[in-house]
Amino acid sequence: MTMDDADTLSLREQRAALRASTTGHTVQVPVDAYFATYLTDILPSRAETDGLISWLVKGLKRGHYLNNSGWARTQVKTGVKEDATYKGLERIAEKIHDLCMTWNKEKGAAQVPKRTTRFVCRPNLETKSEVRGGSMRTDGRFILMESSDGGGEVDDENVRTCDVGGAMEAKLDVKDRGTNEDQIVNAVSHILYNDPCRRYVLSFTVEGNMMRFWYFSRSHIAVSEDFNYHENPMDFIRFIIFMTFATLEGLGYDPTVTRLRDAKDDVQYRFTVGDKVYQTVRCIDESSALDIITRATRVWAVQELDAYNQPLGKTEVLKDVWLYFDAKSEEDIQNEIFKALEDLDKIGVSVDQRPPTSPPGVPMAEDAKQYFMTIVKDIAVQVNGQDDTTLAPPDGAVEYCYTPLPQNAPAKEATVKGSRGKTAEAKAKGKGKAAAATGVRKASAKPQATAPLAKGSPVYPHTRRTHRRIVFAEECQTLYTMKNYGDFALGLAQLVYGLDYMRLAGFIHRDISPGNCLMYMEERHIKISDLEYARRYDSQCQSILPLTGTPGFMAVEYQALGHYFLPDSTDTTGESWNVLTTADQEEEEEEEEEKSWFQFNFLHDLESVLWILLSHLLTTVPDCLHADAPDVVEKHGAVLVLYDDLFDGSLKGSLERHNFVRDIKQAKMPAFKKAQKVLVAFYKKANALPLCAVMSAFVYLVRNCYKVVENTVPCVDQVTPYWDPAHFKHQFYRQIHDIFMEMHRGMAGVGYCAADELKKASNEPGPPSPPIEHETKDQVAPNPDSGPSRSRKRHADVSVDEAQKKKPKTDTDAQPSRPGKRPAEDAAVQAAKRPKRATAPAAQPLRRSTRLKSAASSGATKGPEAPARKTKQAPAKARAPSGSGSSSGQAGTSAAGTSGQPAAAASSRQLRGERPVAGTKRVSKSKTNKKS
Repeated sequence: MTMDDADTLSLREQRAALRASTTGHTVQVPVDAYFATYLTDILPSRAETDGLISWLVKGLKRGHYLNNSGWARTQVKTGVKEDATYKGLERIAEKIHDLCMTWNKEKGAAQVPKRTTRFVCRPNLETKSEVRGGSMRTDGRFILMESSDGGGEVDDENVRTCDVGGAMEAKLDVKDRGTNEDQIVNAVSHILYNDPCRRYVLSFTVEGNMMRFWYFSRSHIAVSEDFNYHENPMDFIRFIIFMTFATLEGLGYDPTVTRLRDAKDDVQYRFTVGDKVYQTVRCIDESSALDIITRATRVWAVQELDAYNQPLGKTEVLKDVWLYFDAKSEEDIQNEIFKALEDLDKIGVSVDQRPPTSPPGVPMAEDAKQYFMTIVKDIAVQVNGQDDTTLAPPDGAVEYCYTPLPQNAPAKEATVKGSRGKTAEAKAKGKGKAAAATGVRKASAKPQATAPLAKGSPVYPHTRRTHRRIVFAEECQTLYTMKNYGDFALGLAQLVYGLDYMRLAGFIHRDISPGNCLMYMEERHIKISDLEYARRYDSQCQSILPLTGTPGFMAVEYQALGHYFLPDSTDTTGESWNVLTTADQEEEEEEEEEKSWFQFNFLHDLESVLWILLSHLLTTVPDCLHADAPDVVEKHGAVLVLYDDLFDGSLKGSLERHNFVRDIKQAKMPAFKKAQKVLVAFYKKANALPLCAVMSAFVYLVRNCYKVVENTVPCVDQVTPYWDPAHFKHQFYRQIHDIFMEMHRGMAGVGYCAADELKKASNEPGPPSPPIEHETKDQVAPNPDSGPSRSRKRHADVSVDEAQKKKPKTDTDAQPSRPGKRPAEDAAVQAAKRPKRATAPAAQPLRRSTRLKSAASSGATKGPEAPARKTKQAPAKARAPSGSGSSSGQAGTSAAGTSGQPAAAASSRQLRGERPVAGTKRVSKSKTNKKS
């Protein structure tokens, strides 16, 4: 989930999206293991602190804070409200601090620990954020004694989110545990998003008499087993001691980042990168940092400082990111690419097999460098002399399943004031019932029900992440900043040759998107960035690698984890190849295991480039059509429907998207021509070169690239079959490059604008467009064109009147808002306009014949699965793409009702999640029958 979701999701939906994104990444640990693993900054072992805590317990009993029933000030009583019940925790925490100071004085401690935080309960007080959507209300919070930017003591009634060291949520009834979990996860996501200085966050929750401790990092969430804090007060005392006296590093603050204010009183940051210090000038992008389990990529324009903290002049770009601890750095991957090209230069590559861009005599490695960012620094962040790596769950951790929410809980729309002082509802009314389109329509996350895991199941190994910082010499812009179609096409043409160099070096990118393909305006040349997911193309590049990339720009084969253009079949399991099956095909029904395989290859990166162009064409309007603005805006509504069909944002892709590519291999190309008809109807009065370019490129890619490669027998001498790199020719890239260059020459100077801008110019309301129901990947790359997502003015969204301050905390708190994006439509308008898309819960993998039988019995239209064998079952029609999607969720709305799609096609989406991914076993139909 990113800040783009704020205009389309209610607070409850946002919390559901966060829950979905953290499911599978949350573990439950014993209380002792929690303290031993996550609270190691100042607390010695339990045995060494038992004396202190026993002494504290006696002191608390003398002060009547503790009695035989537990904590006297927080007993749950009938008729006493939640706020009044847990207000006593504030006094208890303060008394524990006072007793600790008395202990140190009586014991004659040589060095009294410095107090870092104080605990306060202000459930109706909203924190003040420096970024849109970072404000929040929590039942309790640990507030820093001194402001994190050196601004003096923090006022309890005027707290900024960056000064919140930890949070607390409380409920009177254990039945509300699910709501409490959603609220604490939501609050911590805002803390992490608001503050680039945070590495992790510690918190606790209370439900009735039961208490739990939490740890939130970028790799996993840990929650302790619950315990009765009235019957066992010692663990609660230990936690309060830690949160009160721990160092800032122990509370999760990053010592290598310093917060400060510039001459304009804006918040800036100083980052330590190795032996250099850089100060931010502005934030370019940090939209992916709102999710908790993520790379949390933040991109800043920075200037290097000298010894006197004065800028050295040139503006560079700093990327702060959490990568998997075993991932190679971007600098290392770049060097491997250049080294492979140097080795090819020594061997010699014919001119017709390399990009014709380098002058004679210039080595390929030198020529290829113009397609990549220049890296100044690429280091792992050091904290206390060690790499800043997230902790691993302790022994005894088990997978945690979040508590289900009540089914009859009413849905509440968020109305909390955002950074522009308007509610989400007011924004929607101010912009009309719907916006026609935005220039760059990013994906957004719709929550999806996730199949719960069994409590107590053994935890799988969570991948740790290492904190890295990379400094680039070039400050680039995305392709969307190009002012005309010609320049946009030129950037794509250069991108194609950049990928051709990666092919020669034997590397696949696996994350081609507009944010990762940047234009360096000084040289007017494309730069390929974000190489963290790049891999060598060989038999070791297994299909079991997690799906990576932005869903809207992924190749459809990659989304389906199967190959569509194998000879005489669309079977993604490879059953048409005798060498790929583990038993005789004549005894298919008796097979216990089949090899399902998929291999990401160079053509999948190339297909992503075509999706970039198509997405751009569908969301812009040529200048030559502006004269008929009202009429054009109305007609563009059909184009937006096509956009939402092809770019629904789900990780596995929509049925329309898969059929758009798959049908090109057919003579009549029904789905492809249906989309072409919509575009022709809109572009008939304009230059059709962009339309011809993207359609020609798709046709060439399928008929002359995919079919040529996939009609050859793959190498099967390794565990995973793969096609010989020699099958991927330079002519593939040259042909698509030439298509883009023709568009560049024919459309030079032909400008465009976003459809919503055209609607404003027409002074007439445009037609309602379909709701955006997309999801995003782990990381969204910089998009300077849309403006910085962070507005770090002092107390940017703090203008709350007294009535707002006194407003009771509700389920609608902390609604993020982002101006300039398409507002949310009224729920009734959405429901009337487009029916909800059917989604199915994750299902157990079925055998191919079993799936076909199930689909046939439901009357569903088949998608990209393999047809049945002719001798056993009649071939099925196109089936919906298989796979269950990612934790980010599945799009929840279908365009079937508006685009004339048969009802069976919408029903076919229910089959999602039923095809096994690569390497999994499928249940034999015959054996299932025998068991039954």
